[in-house]
Amino acid sequence: MDISVRDYLLLLGKWFSSAEKYLYSPPGRPDLLCYGTGYDGWGVQTNQKAMVAYAVVAADPDGEEEAGGFSREELREKALRMLRFSLSSHLEGDYHCLDGRKWGHTWISVLGLERMMPGLEILKDYLTESDRLLLRKVLLSEADWLLHHYEIKAGLVENNRPESNLWNGCFLHRVARLYPDHPAASQYREKGTCFLINGISLPQDASSEEEVEGRKVKDWFVGANFFESYACNHHGYLNVGYMVICLSQVALLHFSCRLAGWDAPVALYRHVPELWCLVKTFTFPDGRLLRIGGDTRIRYCYCQDYCIPTWLLAQDYLNDSQAGLLEANWLKIVKDEVQANGDGSFLKKRCRGLEAVSPLYYTRLEADRAVSLSMAAYWRRHLRIEGKRKIESLREWFDSYHGACFQKGEKRVVSFCWQAAQPPQILCLPVDGSNLAEWRENLAGRVFSLARYHSQQVQQHQEHLFPGGFLVTGHTTTLASSFPGEGQQDRPVSSGYLVVAALPDDCSLLVMQRQVSCSREYFSLVQGLLLNVPNDIFNRGRRLYYAESGKYEVYSGTGERKIVNFNSSWLNIDDRLSLFLIYGGQSLYLYQSGQRQAGLLLGQYEAQVIETGLAVDEICYPCWLETTSVDEGTLLYDLGVLIQVGISHQQTARMAKKGISAGRNLPEGIRKIKVLGADGFWYLLVANFEKKDFYLPLEIFHQGKILSLTENKIVSAVELKQGQAFLFRLES
Repeated sequence: MDISVRDYLLLLGKWFSSAEKYLYSPPGRPDLLCYGTGYDGWGVQTNQKAMVAYAVVAADPDGEEEAGGFSREELREKALRMLRFSLSSHLEGDYHCLDGRKWGHTWISVLGLERMMPGLEILKDYLTESDRLLLRKVLLSEADWLLHHYEIKAGLVENNRPESNLWNGCFLHRVARLYPDHPAASQYREKGTCFLINGISLPQDASSEEEVEGRKVKDWFVGANFFESYACNHHGYLNVGYMVICLSQVALLHFSCRLAGWDAPVALYRHVPELWCLVKTFTFPDGRLLRIGGDTRIRYCYCQDYCIPTWLLAQDYLNDSQAGLLEANWLKIVKDEVQANGDGSFLKKRCRGLEAVSPLYYTRLEADRAVSLSMAAYWRRHLRIEGKRKIESLREWFDSYHGACFQKGEKRVVSFCWQAAQPPQILCLPVDGSNLAEWRENLAGRVFSLARYHSQQVQQHQEHLFPGGFLVTGHTTTLASSFPGEGQQDRPVSSGYLVVAALPDDCSLLVMQRQVSCSREYFSLVQGLLLNVPNDIFNRGRRLYYAESGKYEVYSGTGERKIVNFNSSWLNIDDRLSLFLIYGGQSLYLYQSGQRQAGLLLGQYEAQVIETGLAVDEICYPCWLETTSVDEGTLLYDLGVLIQVGISHQQTARMAKKGISAGRNLPEGIRKIKVLGADGFWYLLVANFEKKDFYLPLEIFHQGKILSLTENKIVSAVELKQGQAFLFRLES
């Protein structure tokens, strides 16, 4: 596959025009320049990343055409001044950050230094002697602080530090290479190796006899940051994005070693092939991350951007031919978004609200995209990077800690996760349906009282996996906190059951939801079902919904609050995804909040977010939007739905008439769904939401053989305990 360096450079050249408003030279210091706020922390790193973009385009032999109207000399001079601001505002420098502080000597301070290394490698021949002396002081100062004052820690949940251990380890090895004459160079390498081994670290490393640099891995081992499944619990949830960040840090040192002719430390690549396999599994064909554990930040930014160095690493180190296709497809998405913005920026249209309230955060995200594109342009300019073999991704995956189940077939990708960013989170999508993906409480329902924060907390859960599918059951409570009324206590406001069954037909998902108020309560929002359908720039702001009542053309819901009653129990979205309300209601609703609501989460599961990110159509039943008082024990919703991928709206209408049935004349609290799977088999899902157990003979549902998929045996009756569910395949 031919990926053009020029494509990357043209995007960067367009970006420079939008970046100009954020370039700032401090009064009295014309030798310094910064992009963004110039504040300590993310402000420093934002400037360091932007500097790389200016340096990379300035160094391109054909850079005049791609430089966005600037000469190569102008861009290089800007990059040098930005570098000098970064060095001068450090603890070792003669200036300060623009919030009055100096930066350095923290667990994260070398992250920006690592990410700016491609730019530094380009600019090294243009540095003055004073630049070189200050650079040496800054790098050695950070290395000495890590060596003498930073304790290496790691943990599966507490002290989970895979990405920082990797960037700190890479930095120490890098400094030892840059300054081999320094008396502590060998100590830098030794502690750097310990950091690296405790980066992508697993529980089994604690007993590993493998030797690295003359010492057994178990003797280097401090703690595991990844579960045996390679799940990573970062920021408190199953975080696919930070799996990518880890690999991107490996890529930075890998390519520096390639370009400089250094031997990379052996510890750098520990568990990289296995982690890449999982990251690849959690990636749509167009390059967008399939975040089965969700995200608390702006969609398709930051971690998504650092997929670029990760894909390049996969091609160059692991020889994966498909990583290049992911890179090329993602580049098309970036181009489309830049075109939609109209001013050369990367994120303006969907992040305008964020820019208005936090220039620091907005420029940080812009710089992440700029530096990742710059890395690709720089490395591809100087190295031949291509993969020549196919590395298979996983078809199924499970992690017990997160209660995470995943299946990927030829047509359908389906997942469930309890320990997610906004749990629970369920996905059922076409394999190539990335622009239909949105995670926040998807297919799990939502209840808001008058409190500021809400979270569904898992009381008990159970997962069963079988070939081609899974069954998940659980009991949750919705905890409300931070009420506006003085003296109001945090409390659970509702409780409910959730049953999710992925059928082994590579097409279908069944969901049962039940939610009851815990006490007399005022609810401001109640949405059963809650299928999130992004409707924004990635689908050009238009969705086609087909229902029994006709066709609906719905445009992106920004600026106006809107409710649509489809007057239909079934719905088809863009001839790609179908939804059937089997019991619990007569009609599906569409709700548009009027703002881009899938974005940055200010607090844990906050009802209100900054108006930024993606606008999302919310398909639900019921759809309460006005404050309503209910009594204790009020049933808020009790419904069962079927989701199917890859069927047309005509097939959806036929399925609604002959392929579905709900339970009738059943004991109170027993719920049942019977559906015709895409494989031609009928499937039966039964669940018990009553506060007592039931013995249930199955001949009332089917006269032939009944295969219990969860038990993998033919059965004639089941004992249904409270909260329990069974999935059966009905056979002749």
